[in-house]
Amino acid sequence: MSDHLPTELIIEILLRVPVKSLIRFTTVCKLWRSLITSPFFVSSHLSNAKDQTLLLRRYDKHDKREHYTILKENENAPLGVDHSSELAIPFKSRVGYFRIVGSCNGLVCLSDDLFATTSGPTIIWNPSIRNHLVVPMPSILPKEPHLVVLGFGVAGNDAKVVRLIYYRKPEDFGFQESPEVEIFSLKERSWRRVSGVDVRLQILEFVWHHAFLNGIVHWLAYKLMDGDGSRSSILSFDICKEEFSEVMLPLELGRELATDLHISLIVGSLGVIKYSKEVGHEWGDVWAMREYGVKESWTKLYRIDMAGGVERVVAFRKNGEALVALKNFELASYDSETGFAKSLGVCGTTRSFYIDRYVESLLLFGEHSAGERRED
Repeated sequence: MSDHLPTELIIEILLRVPVKSLIRFTTVCKLWRSLITSPFFVSSHLSNAKDQTLLLRRYDKHDKREHYTILKENENAPLGVDHSSELAIPFKSRVGYFRIVGSCNGLVCLSDDLFATTSGPTIIWNPSIRNHLVVPMPSILPKEPHLVVLGFGVAGNDAKVVRLIYYRKPEDFGFQESPEVEIFSLKERSWRRVSGVDVRLQILEFVWHHAFLNGIVHWLAYKLMDGDGSRSSILSFDICKEEFSEVMLPLELGRELATDLHISLIVGSLGVIKYSKEVGHEWGDVWAMREYGVKESWTKLYRIDMAGGVERVVAFRKNGEALVALKNFELASYDSETGFAKSLGVCGTTRSFYIDRYVESLLLFGEHSAGERRED
């Protein structure tokens, strides 16, 4: 085939081939391997990928294992859970299950530091090609009391982990205003410090979580005001430009405690769920930023009645349907019109449920380097 077809046509054909087949095709000849592992092909194949699946993680307290499953999504049909599509994870957390820093372009970033109870490795994993990289030890290793927050995203063919180190104030339980920052680049395979950072927002301790949108990492954060009180907001980091900025919340959300908010993606928009509780009643208000970066575009979409057993919102489908964790340790889909939560037949501890969009990619495939692993 390589002798009779132009290279351009071979590329066009290979771009339509699934990842697992492409890996096998790299053994056909040197030309095919060179084409498939080239940065241009890896990027082009990812651009052609169909984003029709979700990555689900759950921790089963019975077998004491975390499970990763690919869910096929059809916007007009109920979400199907096929347990035969479970992914083999080649490593095990020391604290039960990993904190998922983020998932993007087929890569999953894991940190073995659940709720900051331990300091463990950070791993970048591509389940599709069964390959992972153990991120090298950071360059900043503080001895004084501190808080570490991570973010993860992909820009082009380069995946980056951003690490913020907040130092505690010696006189109280608060943190110094601006953290130290360093970035790990997959291309460079090393950490580097970022100087001149002026971040005035404090990311939540222990429960930090982020949403990745438009090439930007978003964390819920807060700013201490003069006197007592604080203002909730969103701290953002542009993976490509490597710049921090603030995304303002509407007044109704900004005056809430950041611990009562949860950041998410809702049908391609930045979203926030505000949890509220009164005697005998619990609910979650779902908000979305209709136009990115425009504070006035924040809109309250609907309210989730949590009195019926909903513990928290996990994620949202393409059609806007909320996927929720129930207090009986089940995952369910929530109908905002009827207020009914339908079980999906998946069980796990409520805090372990994680769902994000997932596409197969060739990122991390190619020549091995220090710390990189390929599972057979």
